[in-house]
Order: sequence, then C-alpha cells, then structure tokens
Amino acid sequence: MKIDVETATALQYVHAYNIIHGDIETRNILLNAERHVKLGDFGLSRGFPNGHSHVSTGPQGTLGYMDPKYHHRSELNCKSDVFNFGVVMIELISSLRPYDITRSDHYLSDIAKN
Repeated sequence: MKIDVETATALQYVHAYNIIHGDIETRNILLNAERHVKLGDFGLSRGFPNGHSHVSTGPQGTLGYMDPKYHHRSELNCKSDVFNFGVVMIELISSLRPYDITRSDHYLSDIAKN
C-alpha cells in the first residue's frame, strides 16, 4: 500500500510540472535504500503544454499497460499515466501479468472492467 501511495504522489508531482511520464509500469517504480518510491525511465515522457488537452505522439509503451485511448488516437495526457497506474495496482493485487495471450481476456485491464 505504501508503494502505491508513494507512486501516486510521485505522479501527482510530475503532473504538477506538466510532464506526462508515459510509461508507468512495475519495472519503472524503483525503491531506494529506505524503500521509498522513485519513478524511473522517463524516456517516453513528454512536456504537457498549458491549455492543451493532450500531446500528439505515436503510441509507445509496454503492451498491457498502454491506455487504449492513447493507443488508438495517439493522444497522450495525464489520464494515460493514471490508466497505467491503475494497471499496476491491479497487477500488484492480482499477481497477474498485464498482458497474457493464454487468458481469454488478454489484457488485465479488461479483466478489471469485467
């Protein structure tokens, strides 16, 4: 629970500076020596201009975590990070992979919706 709260706080901080991380997933949530969260891998991050609803960019990210709206419309916004974080939370709770071809619902997010 502490990791979830600290990750949400870190995302809130990043979004306050108009930055979209773009790749929130379990392997990019790092812990320091005191087991406090540090967000890693800002390689897909984008600046989010004030007054704009999204940043247009080609979909990038890890299968299973990617926001479907971003994937289909190429519109990245803060809600995309929130979607990614939701997948991370479901992954931590369920111990299931975010994408698994052997499941009838391949995407963990689809399981959560159902």
